[in-house]
Amino acid sequence: MKRDMELIIEILKRVEQEKTATNNIVIELEGYDFEVVQYHVGLLKDAGFLKAKATYNPLEYWISEMSWAGYDFLDAARNETVVEKAKEIAKKQGVELYNLPIAVIKDLLITGAKNLFT
Repeated sequence: MKRDMELIIEILKRVEQEKTATNNIVIELEGYDFEVVQYHVGLLKDAGFLKAKATYNPLEYWISEMSWAGYDFLDAARNETVVEKAKEIAKKQGVELYNLPIAVIKDLLITGAKNLFT
């Protein structure tokens, strides 16, 4: 299955919107297959952006919280100006932003945010 960065951003937005200090949530998104969403939640967990526990039959991730790194990534990714700047930087190197490793995407988004203020 191919990683979908747009979906990853949507998952983080939903977690930020629905998560409270005392609840655990399972993310479902309209327009996306549940299994695909859960796979991407697992990727976010592995990347250290979410804390979650998996259950099986079917695979579900119960999300307990978003990490600081998850919030940083989401804050950078939510700003369209920052995303466009990061896409420009990647394109100058001959690649599409969302085809890069998540750590590189995060760094480019943060660089794009910094460039707004310098």
